[in-house]
Amino acid sequence: MTEQRDLGPSSTLPRVSVAVTAEPGDVVLQAREDRPVVRHGDQVRHPRNPWSESVQALLAHLAESGFDAAPRPGGVVGEHDDVSYIEGISGDEACTLVQSDEAVAEVAQLLRRYHDVVEAWQPEVEPVWFDGQRGTGGMPGQLVCHGDPGPWNLVWDLCRPVGQQLVGLIDWEYASVGTRLTDIGYALHYLAPLRDRSYWHGVLGMPRKPRRRHRMAVFAEAYGVRLDEDLVDAVVASQQAGVQMMIDLAALGRPRQVQLIAAGELEREQRAVDWTARRRHKFSLAGTTVPPDA
Repeated sequence: MTEQRDLGPSSTLPRVSVAVTAEPGDVVLQAREDRPVVRHGDQVRHPRNPWSESVQALLAHLAESGFDAAPRPGGVVGEHDDVSYIEGISGDEACTLVQSDEAVAEVAQLLRRYHDVVEAWQPEVEPVWFDGQRGTGGMPGQLVCHGDPGPWNLVWDLCRPVGQQLVGLIDWEYASVGTRLTDIGYALHYLAPLRDRSYWHGVLGMPRKPRRRHRMAVFAEAYGVRLDEDLVDAVVASQQAGVQMMIDLAALGRPRQVQLIAAGELEREQRAVDWTARRRHKFSLAGTTVPPDA
């Protein structure tokens, strides 16, 4: 079962920065006050944070290892850090592109490739992450997770053949130490999805109720993980961890989480937790098991 992140005392958590100034010719990609993001030529410019150098180091490792679905690091300069722009469809529109089995399988395969590349990463300089965790994991099975592999952070190129259209995984600001199941649980939470109609129809654009157990089985087979109680527990734990993290970071004054709670997002996420709890029995031992290396 996936463990929730321990955010630790406030004194150990890095402080955030929100300074990014658009220059002439820049394209605003995200206008949030807490995290403005602009496209500057072929670079995406984010506000600099204390963990920016760690994310840059992670992206450099991925690039050196031949993982081509992550942005290339562009360096940290002044009050911003840059990464390469990946052409394609992302954000809200990308959420509508995960309806098919083929898309679910592509997400699983990309996540598996990332985990395989990152699991042996041992940088010379100890990284520090957004939640105060350090390093790359000191326990068996731990690695650096993407932390936010939701449909909105995928990049698709629909000019490519079906089954080869997923070309990017972006927004690495929530990278931190976890396990493979940490990322898998998060991804399945929003892909299966274990949420009500307001999400699967309103966000993913699915015309009919999703076959959740089937979609979980497709993901499990494509990734090469057993579809068992541990996998179901990981999805449930991801939902619970998301709620707790929002509460903890808001208590520490993180602008994004404060704004989300003010907008009612905490109640929506708690409803998702409650929705899953009422239906937990439907996902127990879902489908058949798949050999780990399938």
